[in-house]
Amino acid sequence: MPIWNVAPVSEEPEVSLSHWRILETAEGSRHFVGKKRPAHTGRVSSMLCSFDPLTLRGATHTGRVYQLIGQSGRDIDAQYVWERWCEVNEVASYTDVTELLLAGAQ
Repeated sequence: MPIWNVAPVSEEPEVSLSHWRILETAEGSRHFVGKKRPAHTGRVSSMLCSFDPLTLRGATHTGRVYQLIGQSGRDIDAQYVWERWCEVNEVASYTDVTELLLAGAQ
């Protein structure tokens, strides 16, 4: 499965993700990982700068805004892209912090 370059923020300022998770690298950067809608392709965000667990919206350091749709979950395409991203960025370990961040909404 090929990995595609993403459009610049100026062309795609907002992205919707389903089957999403929030993963944190050992270095502390957090990323949305999910299935981009409506394209149904795996997607990994750049590093998160903000996240609102009530609205399920977050922004990355590039300025792109992500809207998370539905419940969190796993997606095989998103996991594939995440694993390739980890290889390219030399990320040896990570933690799923989805539940931790969602707990802030309660």
